[in-house]
Amino acid sequence: MTRTALVFRHMSDDTGGCFPELLRDRGFDVSFTEWHDGQTPAKLSSTDLVVVLGGSQQVWEEDEHPWLVEEKDVIRDWVATRAKPYIGLCLGHQLLASSLGGEVGSADATEYGVCTVAFDDDAPVAGTRTVTQWHSAEVKRAPATALVHGSSELCAIQMMTVGNHAYSSQFHHEWDIATVRGWAPSWKTQMNKTGESDQTYSNFVGHVQDAQPQLTTLTQSLFNKFMAAQGW
Repeated sequence: MTRTALVFRHMSDDTGGCFPELLRDRGFDVSFTEWHDGQTPAKLSSTDLVVVLGGSQQVWEEDEHPWLVEEKDVIRDWVATRAKPYIGLCLGHQLLASSLGGEVGSADATEYGVCTVAFDDDAPVAGTRTVTQWHSAEVKRAPATALVHGSSELCAIQMMTVGNHAYSSQFHHEWDIATVRGWAPSWKTQMNKTGESDQTYSNFVGHVQDAQPQLTTLTQSLFNKFMAAQGW
């Protein structure tokens, strides 16, 4: 029986990085819900896994993006009520926290580029790992039902789990070198603005290339641990 993964997307030019390919390699049928275009998920009754991507929106911008209210309701029902498998990435991490009663706010400093995160011994991975980041908001307080497993110098809540069925990360372990090289021009421009240099994006690509072995190991470790936790 083919399993199904529904990816929540918040920007039309977000490919989901390497995750769609990883899921298809595991035999998943992968489809997308475009929340930013007014779509709502119609296939949840037959969905096995929800993956929530990042976005330029902030979780508190419900006046500007009214669909955020419904998306949070869907996430709350999926994770807290149904206890169904969930992976959240960046905004998807923050949406999980907000949906379950945690607190999200502006970060003291924008964290971007190739960075490190320290994981505790109970995390799906342990030790200090190389990651990619790009966020200006962060989870300030985790939900009572979540465990925090990773932190960086700039962000205290880098990874959360809820039971065995929900993983979320502030960092982008869906990004690999092919992903960042293929970014839309607007993403490249925005990263240069973030770093206040016309070289920020090109430097980032070089750093990702250099760190690719470590990034691949992290992505595969987290993905495989999550799949094993679901009995998949």
